[in-house]
Amino acid sequence: MSDDFKDGADFSEPAETIEKPKRGGGGAKAILGLLKWIGIGLGAVIFIVAIVVVTVSIINKQSKPLSTVPTGEDYQQATPVYATFTSIEQVTTSTMDIEPWSVIVKVNLAYDMEDKTIQTELTARKYQILDALRNFFSRKYIEELKPDRERVLKEEIRAMLNRMLEKPSLKDVYFETFKYTPM
Repeated sequence: MSDDFKDGADFSEPAETIEKPKRGGGGAKAILGLLKWIGIGLGAVIFIVAIVVVTVSIINKQSKPLSTVPTGEDYQQATPVYATFTSIEQVTTSTMDIEPWSVIVKVNLAYDMEDKTIQTELTARKYQILDALRNFFSRKYIEELKPDRERVLKEEIRAMLNRMLEKPSLKDVYFETFKYTPM
C-alpha cells in the first residue's frame, strides 16, 4: 500500500500558506480615489457649462437677434392697398426761381380703409389742403421738384397734411398729375 502513495502527493511536507489580503484600507482607498475623479469630472462639467452660459448671454446682449424680420416700408413685399381721397382739385402755381417755372399738380391722398372719420375730415378741410399744397409748391425751386426728389416731396406733403389733421391718418401721397414748364 505504501507503493500506491509513491506517485501521488506527498502529504508529509508542510503546505505553503496563501496569504490573505489585509482588510484594513485597500477597498476604502479605491472608493475614495474613484470618488475623487468623479468629483473632478463633475466640477469640470459644471465649470464648462457656466462658461458657455456666460459667453452666450454676453453675445446675446451685444448683437441683435437674427430671427427678427425687418418691418420698415423699404422691406415690405407689396404696397398695402389704401382708400384714396381724390376730391382735391389741381394746383397751379409758380416756383421761387429767378426765372419761375409753372407747376401743375393733382394730388390724391391715401389713408387706411378702416378709418371711417378721415374721409369726413378731408372733405371738410378740402380748401385748407388745397391752399397748403399751393403754398408748398410755390415755396420750392425747380431743382427741388425734379423726379429724383419725388419720394421726398411726397413725404414732406404727407407730414405737412398730417399736422393739419386731428389725428395723423394719411399713409401716402399720390401724384395724379405733376408737370412743370418754364414760364
